[in-house]
Amino acid sequence: MTDVQKNKSTRISTLAEALALYTPPPAEFANKIGVEVEMPLMKPGAFKPALPKADEMQALQDLLKKKGFDAQLEPSGVVEYAGPPFDLKDKLKLISQMKTDIAVFDTAITDAGFTRSPFSIVPTTTKEEALGNMVSRERLQASLKAMQEIFDENTLRLPMLTSSVQTSFSPENNDQMFRMMYRAYALSPLLMAATNSSSGFVVNEDERLPYIPRAKYYLGYGDAGGVSPAFLNASNGEELIRNQVAAVFKAPMHFAYAEDGSVIPSTKSDLLTFEKLIERGLNTQSNYELAETFLYNDVKIANLRDATGAVVGKRMEVRGADSGVDQALMSILLTAALIPDGKAADQFDALLKDYGFTGNPKQDAALFVNSRAAVVDNGDKFMDVAFGTGRLMDFAADVAGIIVNAYDGQVPAKDMERLVDVLMTGNTDAKIFAEKFPKLSDVTAYLQAANQNTVQPAAQNKPKPRAL
Repeated sequence: MTDVQKNKSTRISTLAEALALYTPPPAEFANKIGVEVEMPLMKPGAFKPALPKADEMQALQDLLKKKGFDAQLEPSGVVEYAGPPFDLKDKLKLISQMKTDIAVFDTAITDAGFTRSPFSIVPTTTKEEALGNMVSRERLQASLKAMQEIFDENTLRLPMLTSSVQTSFSPENNDQMFRMMYRAYALSPLLMAATNSSSGFVVNEDERLPYIPRAKYYLGYGDAGGVSPAFLNASNGEELIRNQVAAVFKAPMHFAYAEDGSVIPSTKSDLLTFEKLIERGLNTQSNYELAETFLYNDVKIANLRDATGAVVGKRMEVRGADSGVDQALMSILLTAALIPDGKAADQFDALLKDYGFTGNPKQDAALFVNSRAAVVDNGDKFMDVAFGTGRLMDFAADVAGIIVNAYDGQVPAKDMERLVDVLMTGNTDAKIFAEKFPKLSDVTAYLQAANQNTVQPAAQNKPKPRAL
C-alpha cells in the first residue's frame, strides 16, 4: 500500500499538465528491477492460529529497522520486504540479495515468536480479527475506513487478508513501457496460476473456494482492478499514457488530502475522484499521485523514486503473484526473463503469437480478459484451463523451455527446480494443498502444528520449500 508525499501543491487541471509527469526517467534510473515480498505471520492460538498484535508487529518493524530494513506493515499481521533496485543485467544479484535479506527477516520473525504462513491468506483469520489488530499507519487506516463504506465485503478482504509478491521495472520510455506491459499482462495468467498458494479457505469458513481469492477480489475495483482498460485500448506507448491519465482522473479514490494535509474520506454519497477534486480546487499533484495509487490493476503504473524518496519518473509493477514459500523466487525468475526487452522476450513474443496474441491489445482484449478469468475461476482445475487460443499447461511447458535457456545454468538448479516442476506438471502449491487439506479443520490442525514448530510448511509430494 503505497504512501505519497502530501506537500506537492502544483495544480493539475488538464491532460497535458498530467502528461508532464510521465516524461522518461533519467538514464541512471531506467532499466532497473526490484521486488517486494509480503509475508503473512501467525502465532499459536487456543483453537486456531492467532494474529500478531499491532504492537507486536511494530516491535518487529523496529527490530528490522535496527538491522537496516525499512519494512512496511500491512493488515492481518503482514510484514513487507522491499529490496533495493538492481540493473536488469544484475538480476542474479537481486536474487542473491533477496535470499540473504529474507533470511534476516525469517530469523527476526522466528525470534519474535511468529511463523510465516505458507498461504497467501491465513485461512483462519477473520475480517474482524484483522481490523482489531490494525497497525498505526495513516494511509492504511484512511483507506480501510472508506473501503468499508464504498466497497462490498469481498473487495474489503483484499487489503485486509491477502498478501503478494510484486516485481517492478523502470522502462526507459513510454514505448518500452508499452512493450513490457503487453508481456506482463500476457504472462499474468500463468504467473497467477503458477504461484497460487491459496488453501481454498478464507475467514475461518468451511466453504471451499473454487477460485483464486486474491485475484478474484481485485475485480471488485471495477476498471481499477484486473486488466486495465487503459492498456486494452492502447496500441503504443503514447496511447497507453494518455489512457492512463484519463483513468487516473476518473479512478475512485478512497480518500484525498485537504490543503492542510488532513484526510478527506470518500463516502457512498460522495465518492471522490480527481475530476471532482478539480472542481473543488484540490487538484494538487499530491492528490493526482494519490489517485493513481488507487488503480490496482494486475500491472500497475507507479512512481519511481530515488534514494531520498523524490519522484524521478514512472515504473510498472507486476502484481499477479501470490506470496508463499517459493513464490518470490518463482516470480522473479519468470518476470525478469520474459518482460524486459531482450532475447528471451523476443522468444516470448513469438510464443504468444502461437496462442493467438497479435501484439495489439485492442485486438487481443478478449484473450487477455478470458485467459485471466479461466485461471481465476478455475473450478479446482488449477492450471488445466484455457489460455489464449490454446491450453495453459501447454503454454507453461513452452515457457519453461524459454526460462531454462534464458538462465543457461547461471541460476543454481535448486533455485530453478520448483518453478520448472510447476510449469511442467501444474503441481502448484494450491493444487497440493487441495489434496492435502480437503477441509478447513485439516488446514487449522496443520497450521497449529506449524506454529508449535512440530511440522514444516511443506507438502509431502513436492520438493520441500527452501527458506529464502
